[in-house]
Amino acid sequence: MINLSGPAAALLLPLLLTGCLSEEGVSEGGDCTSHYVEIATAPSKKELRRELLEDVDPRVVRLKVMDDHPDEGKVYVNLVKRNDRLLMALDMWQTEDGDWTAQQWSQCID
Repeated sequence: MINLSGPAAALLLPLLLTGCLSEEGVSEGGDCTSHYVEIATAPSKKELRRELLEDVDPRVVRLKVMDDHPDEGKVYVNLVKRNDRLLMALDMWQTEDGDWTAQQWSQCID
């Protein structure tokens, strides 16, 4: 039995519940759809970085931002805990309405 409680539950529960469902549900033919899961959104890049560092998971001690994302306008952001261990890998970008978002890619595996 899996015990989900605390900050880990808040991060894992959406992934477990969506599984291979798209935001709209299962696509025709029973195939699943890979999609992003929103982790944090803020009105500015500075505020988003603060939120990722302080509000997403108490184990986060720093952010690693890498600007080599293959999609123009996006950057990779790693949330790192002590001993330089990766907690979460995210994509960060500015949305059409001007806000900044950090989202985790949920890869569907058939």
